[in-house]
This record gives sequence, structure tokens and C-alpha cells, in this order.
Amino acid sequence: MLRITLCLSFGVFLWGFASCSITCPDGSTCSDTATCCKAKIGFGCCPFPHAMCCADLLHCCPSGYRCNLVTMNCEKLDQPWLTIPMVKKEAAEKPAPPELPGTPLQELKESHVPDPINSSVVYCDSYTYCPDGTTCCRHPQGGWTCCPYSPGKCCLDGYHCCPIGFDCDR
Repeated sequence: MLRITLCLSFGVFLWGFASCSITCPDGSTCSDTATCCKAKIGFGCCPFPHAMCCADLLHCCPSGYRCNLVTMNCEKLDQPWLTIPMVKKEAAEKPAPPELPGTPLQELKESHVPDPINSSVVYCDSYTYCPDGTTCCRHPQGGWTCCPYSPGKCCLDGYHCCPIGFDCDR
């Protein structure tokens, strides 16, 4: 619950919106109140936190239950006579190619060389820059993204970042 509250607080106050999700091993995402489960193709989202993913790769059960593929029910671990129907997983959201806010630099001409002292951009490389007050992060598909924090810490997935002093949470 603390994670959801922190995520909502940071999302609302730092970016103006709340968007919390977990990233599955294939890069797809599920709500942070769900569980990534292996599916027949890729991953799916079970609508329970810390869920039990069933071996049929189609269904799941809440935490504290186990899958019974014969009866297609979830059985409570310590009370197997308590059952609920299995839940079919939902498709995980595939990662969209991110919008790369870095803007390619225009070719510099001798008569129009910007003054680096008065510059209001952060140079990622000799071709790309981000607005002042941001941090350049290398995207896994190449190119750059602009982290809204300065200084910022780029997460290993290449899609997220956080302020210095915070750690990226998988």
C-alpha cells in the first residue's frame, strides 16, 4: 500500500499525473496492483498482487491459493475446501516506442555558433540535446530521452528515471 501511495504522490506532484506499473521480463507492463505471469506468448497480467500463476499459462489465483487445473478452481493453501474460480489473465501492455524528446541539433554554421555559456539546453552528444534542467538518458533502442530531473538517475530499462538519491524500482 505504501508503494501505491508513494507512486501516486510522486506521479501527481512531480509529473502532474499518476501512472504506476510493473515491468514484466519481456518489457511489457502490468498495473502495479497486478502480477506478471508467463503466458503462451510473452506475459500476461493477473489482477492480484503477488498472485499464483497457473501452469496452464492462461489462469491465475490470488496469493495464498494454489491452482487446481482439474477443477479449474483456486484452492486456499491451508483450507483446500475453500475454493474460488480461477481468473483468466489479461494481456500485458506492450511497451510503446517512447517519444524521444531529445531534438537533433541543427548543423552549426560558422556565423551561428551558440554561446555555450548562455545555452539553455543540456547536450547529450554532438547531435542531440534536452531542455535545461533535465538529464540525458540513453534509450535501449538507441537515441536519447530527457529525464525531467536535474540531476537525474537513468534506470537500466531506458524508459524511466528518478531524482538523484532515489533508486529505480523494478
